[in-house]
Amino acid sequence: MKNLRWWSWVGAAAAAAVVLVACGGNSGSSGDSTSLRLVNATLTHASLDLLVNGSASISGTTTDTASGYATPGSGADTLQLNDSTTGTALSTTIPTLNGSAHYAMLAYESGGTLKTALLTEDYATPASGTAQIRIYNTALDAGKLDVYITDPSVDLATLTAPTKSITSVAVVTSTELLTYSPGTYRVRITGYGNKSDLRADITAVTLANQQIATVVLTPTAGGVLLNGSVLLQQGAYAATRNTNARVRLAAAVSGGGSVAASASSGTNNIVIDSGSVSPAFGYYVLVPSNSALNISVNGQSVGAPAGTLSAGADATLLVYGNASAATASLIADDNRSPNDSTTVKLRLINGITGTVGALTMTANTSLVANGTQPGTASAYVSVPGSVNAMNLSLTSSASPGIFYTNTSNILNVNSVYSVLAGGDFSAPQLLIR
Repeated sequence: MKNLRWWSWVGAAAAAAVVLVACGGNSGSSGDSTSLRLVNATLTHASLDLLVNGSASISGTTTDTASGYATPGSGADTLQLNDSTTGTALSTTIPTLNGSAHYAMLAYESGGTLKTALLTEDYATPASGTAQIRIYNTALDAGKLDVYITDPSVDLATLTAPTKSITSVAVVTSTELLTYSPGTYRVRITGYGNKSDLRADITAVTLANQQIATVVLTPTAGGVLLNGSVLLQQGAYAATRNTNARVRLAAAVSGGGSVAASASSGTNNIVIDSGSVSPAFGYYVLVPSNSALNISVNGQSVGAPAGTLSAGADATLLVYGNASAATASLIADDNRSPNDSTTVKLRLINGITGTVGALTMTANTSLVANGTQPGTASAYVSVPGSVNAMNLSLTSSASPGIFYTNTSNILNVNSVYSVLAGGDFSAPQLLIR
């Protein structure tokens, strides 16, 4: 691999327009028409329709595919995306399309909301004997990331530095291309400064002479892992869905029981937690989403929870109840940042043993959880941030008054936390992660 030159960069924002380079130069249609295609990178819409100025233009673009080009007129056009099955309007934008230009309209989802980005496809052709790669990041909640572009056979652990670090904080005004010799490359995305935190792995990006590939990163359901895809300039589109999930153990059994958990997929067994004394709140471990979960308390097997892991998801494996008769539940996590960066995103996980009933929790004066049953979690709530430790208070439907208060934790703004209430009802503990 020969890295010839870095060009300037654009930080990707959810609705930002990115300018792409066309293989073969400006070969747009004549007159006032433009060329527009639709890329369906959504999580939940099996098929999308595109209406231009109220008229059907592109129909039935299925997930992980790109349509052919339609030819709307130039100027300010109203672009509306509908779900093909229900006919529901999902988004409307009014960009200005230039005559004789090529565009790809990228549709993706973040937090259940469909978003779009208009990618233009008419930059100058790279020099003969070269090809180019661009990284376009729509997964803004994933935070700062490292990008590794290598020969497919390279072991990530042997690399001393990333190809590029990208941030989702600032939006700047230029574009960046990385120039390579034609060939096949592997693109891996990790958390910033942490090679073991693999977020996406696109195993084969093949570049022909004078070709440009845009590697598109889109959010998964959990908000941290990424889906990847490759869009060739005025060419083919290929998606690489993330097949992994992240799981952490929340050990909440009474009596200080030791809880262990692993995930098995085929002949592989991945340790989630080798054994932690309850109550304990572990860290995420990457596992295949088709894994079976194996749990034990004090060396005795515990039945697997209902439900299965979802590709791209984050999940908390809660083990609670009496140590001799523990129960496991699988709770979906949402690690997307709060919508307001001055707030803290919180929820309660009820893992307390005993006649606890439903729990209510407040943070300072803000209600976070109300009626959270054992073995479940409340919805996430954003509460005002504070430079001082928050006063977290619990009340129970089974007992009058506040039965537990914790004032020892400072929660950083623009962050996401789960509060685990664990142990016995007579001596509860709160752990925050």
